[in-house]
Amino acid sequence: MPETADKKYTYKYVKAITVGHKPDGKPIRKYIRENNKAVFEQKVRYYQNLNAKGVQIVGKTLTVEQWAWQWYHTYKAPKVGASQRINYETNLKRHILPVIGMMSLPSVKPYHLQQLVNDARREDGQPLAQGTVRQILYTLRQMFEQAEINGMIEISPCRRIENTATGKTTRRALTREEEAVVRRVAARHWAGPWVLLMLDCGLRRGETVPVGKVDLTRDGLLRITSSATYAEGNQAKAKGTKTAAGERLVPVPPELLARLDRSGRYFFHGENGKMVTLTRLRRMWTSFHRACDREAGAKIYRNKIIEHAFAPEITPHYLRHTYCTNLRRRGIDLKTAQYLMGHASITTTANIYNHVDEEDIANLQRSVANPFSG
Repeated sequence: MPETADKKYTYKYVKAITVGHKPDGKPIRKYIRENNKAVFEQKVRYYQNLNAKGVQIVGKTLTVEQWAWQWYHTYKAPKVGASQRINYETNLKRHILPVIGMMSLPSVKPYHLQQLVNDARREDGQPLAQGTVRQILYTLRQMFEQAEINGMIEISPCRRIENTATGKTTRRALTREEEAVVRRVAARHWAGPWVLLMLDCGLRRGETVPVGKVDLTRDGLLRITSSATYAEGNQAKAKGTKTAAGERLVPVPPELLARLDRSGRYFFHGENGKMVTLTRLRRMWTSFHRACDREAGAKIYRNKIIEHAFAPEITPHYLRHTYCTNLRRRGIDLKTAQYLMGHASITTTANIYNHVDEEDIANLQRSVANPFSG
């Protein structure tokens, strides 16, 4: 007798697993039914693991977003440092998932990814720097390559995707107006001494972390012998300077010296006395940058900046660049500037040192117009 369509099958192993939630908060359940115990247990572990990582499985085919977080938590998060985890998460949340996150994994084509790269923008609408787009492409290639390896797609759609970014990584000194804003804010902000170590002493961001009172000489010089790395997590670890030339002595302005906290081993430290964490370091700059924006006249609505007055792209590296530019303006020779900057190559110093901006030309024009002034 032929089987009827309404015949009910029974399974030896059945389990309902929550695989997501509806907009009203009600759970979405997936029923796993198997007669083979080993296969059944494998499927249960698989879906429980996805649920624990926050991956929502609603249909039979994974979406890009579902696979992205599964890939990230399986292949990246366990073995990369805190800084790299932030980069991966930023690439996914800001640039990748808002564009293709809801697509099913097998439906993504090369032109989708090329369009994603072409349209990538910063929060202020400006084009991304080539280096940032390169990181996005690197994330996409790894993610889809693992999907191919795991048999989720036949072939990765990332082949021959071009980096079409026109933006360049900006490395410049602060303008006179920007520097004035930074100095006014640094005079009162809790992160002011940290900022001034980069602006007035030329320290790299990582070099500001392990320095403390033991590194001060009797003459008021600061001895730089190490830097900090966050490659293994949120807590800093001391390492050697970026280059052998990074070990140096730098003068510290007396007014800055008076503000440095010498109560512990480090000028900047957590409650446990250890070097500041990566989270704390990022918070210091975010808070300081926001204060500069407000000082410069940013438009604010409900405590949120809606129109910047202080360039959003300014990073701590701009402060060090400004230090080098100010050395030139003070007439410090190139070789001495190379030493104070801790550059292994004098060419690196010269590329900054020889940069002439519009304000320098304006000052030259004034000196030509008034050759006997001063």
